[in-house]
Amino acid sequence: MNTYKYHLNILGDWMKKILLITTVMFTATAFAGGGIVKDSKTGLIFDFDNVSQETAIQELQYCQEVALSTQKTVQDPQGTAVRGAARGAAAGAAVGAISGGSGSDAAKVGAAVGAVGGRLGGRNAEQSGHQSNAEAYENVLRNCMIDKKYVALN
Repeated sequence: MNTYKYHLNILGDWMKKILLITTVMFTATAFAGGGIVKDSKTGLIFDFDNVSQETAIQELQYCQEVALSTQKTVQDPQGTAVRGAARGAAAGAAVGAISGGSGSDAAKVGAAVGAVGGRLGGRNAEQSGHQSNAEAYENVLRNCMIDKKYVALN
């Protein structure tokens, strides 16, 4: 029984060494001519095989510049409450005049409602603009790198 454990133990150590050597050799050959580059803004990872790491980084930077050039300016929500208040006041005054009530009271209510609505609308438009820019950046970057024969891993 002891000899059985001894031979099993030697066989186990031998198998571990073979497995370790095989793993190291496979890893070295798999990444010898390639690697990956990652865009820090989106987290996109691209695999390459036929270029150096430096070339891959340069091409990633080029594609990042192309993707940034497609970004649209997002309107600052500053002033949207004022514009909304002005529209609301005009609408409120018109409704007050039509209904026969006091135009100034209706204008005040309309201005308050318009200010709140304008502010909320401005925030929504800003968030939508940022989301649209992020999606466009990611799509352009991915397509640019794929066009340069990189493989997108995510």
